[in-house]
Amino acid sequence: MNYKLSFTSKYKALHRLGYTQAWLSLGVITEENLVSQYEEIESSEDKNAEHYRNSGFCDFLSAKNSLTDNEVAGIFELTDHGPDKCDLSENRIIQLIDSNILTDAQLDWITKYPEVSERPIQKRYLRERLTRKIEKSSISDCFEEIKACEDSHIQKYIIGRSDLKSEHINWLSEYGSNKKLRNIAKQLLNSKRFK
Repeated sequence: MNYKLSFTSKYKALHRLGYTQAWLSLGVITEENLVSQYEEIESSEDKNAEHYRNSGFCDFLSAKNSLTDNEVAGIFELTDHGPDKCDLSENRIIQLIDSNILTDAQLDWITKYPEVSERPIQKRYLRERLTRKIEKSSISDCFEEIKACEDSHIQKYIIGRSDLKSEHINWLSEYGSNKKLRNIAKQLLNSKRFK
């Protein structure tokens, strides 16, 4: 089926859903997606355009194994332009970082964007950076950074790793960022693995 829309139909659909032409140009959405989403929002009880933009972006990321530098730059330039007045740019950057499809070089490169040094994006960026560092080296090599970041996701991540040592578990049992992690660490301390 050919999804070529007239200029008027395309503009109407883009506007109703809060997209700009850049979303199509970058390939984050296709005209087929646009038509499908427009038909759905018009007939659905869910009239929140931001839900459709978020879904379109998530679908784009999940279909990718990698991104070009131009695609990454384009994602940072995407804007929301709809009747909902909802800006999802922060959410898109977090999803991009969490997608685990950026190369290490791209992860370094995105720090040129000021948004990456602001919360909550900065926290997700630092988490991804530290997770990759742990994967390439070890918990022991990164343990001072792990302690300093006080990130429950990182702490939960290291509990499941095979290079976890008793000194790590001891620290987590006392200083873990939440009660659940501290309790898991205490249980591990009493397990055969750490006795």
